[in-house]
Formats: sequence, structure tokens, C-alpha cells
Amino acid sequence: MREKILGILLVLFVICFAAIIIEETFLGGRKRRQLERKARSASASEPDQR
Repeated sequence: MREKILGILLVLFVICFAAIIIEETFLGGRKRRQLERKARSASASEPDQR
């Protein structure tokens, strides 16, 4: 029973690790975060336009 639970946890860990790698390499995770950070800082520095 314990081996089955550990196996499931290991498989889930590998799947999550692979998803992180795919997101960073193919979907441009780092570039997207940098652009979001710039957009947030630009919108925070501008006065409210209402």
C-alpha cells in the first residue's frame, strides 16, 4: 500500500516538473513575467485617468 502511494506521488512530481519545464521553455514564462512586471510598474506609476 505504501509503495503504491509513493509511486503515485513520484508520478505526480514528475508530471509537475515536466509541466514547469515545458511552460518555461515553450511558452516563454520568464519573458512573460518580465513583461507583466513592466506593465504593472508602468500602470502603477501613472496617475489614475478617471
